[in-house]
Amino acid sequence: MGRKGEARRQQILDAARKILLEQGPDGLVLRDVAERLGITHGNLQYYFRTRQSLLVAIFDQEVAKYTENMKSAVAATSSKRGRLDAIIDSGLALLRTPETALWHMLWSMAGHSAEMAVILKKENDLYEASLAKELKSVAPHLTAQRRTHLAKIIRALLDGISIQLINEKADSATTKALQNEMKSAVLAIVEAG
Repeated sequence: MGRKGEARRQQILDAARKILLEQGPDGLVLRDVAERLGITHGNLQYYFRTRQSLLVAIFDQEVAKYTENMKSAVAATSSKRGRLDAIIDSGLALLRTPETALWHMLWSMAGHSAEMAVILKKENDLYEASLAKELKSVAPHLTAQRRTHLAKIIRALLDGISIQLINEKADSATTKALQNEMKSAVLAIVEAG
């Protein structure tokens, strides 16, 4: 796909993401996305044959945001504690954005749809694999299985905090305390080997 095709693909993703955030999952209809962009339904289907393929692409980009921010944050530090903190802080920074609502939608949809559950598992697996890779640079003494388990724990903690942020301000004392407790817990697990 050329530059023009990539640009069109990105326009479709941006419009679909906006519709998801404005109208929720039921509002994401391929014909409506095409209409919003002023293209034909067939043209849209050239890029995304199905609603599921469009959803996967949206969430692949969301996971890429998390993993790229994490990689950059980890690369900017040199100590073990700094790298672990960077992993958690980068995840929490993105949880404070409006796009977190997309993940809440996906969790909700996954509880009612096997198709969405498959997407959620795929995206969690991608994020956890990236986390485990970063953990290898932080704690090479841990086995691959232990790093994978720790990645699942970190993802679950971040998911839990994102739910907490529905009812709690991101900069509240409670949220900051939870963030510090999370960092201490992860450090303790890494140091325990």
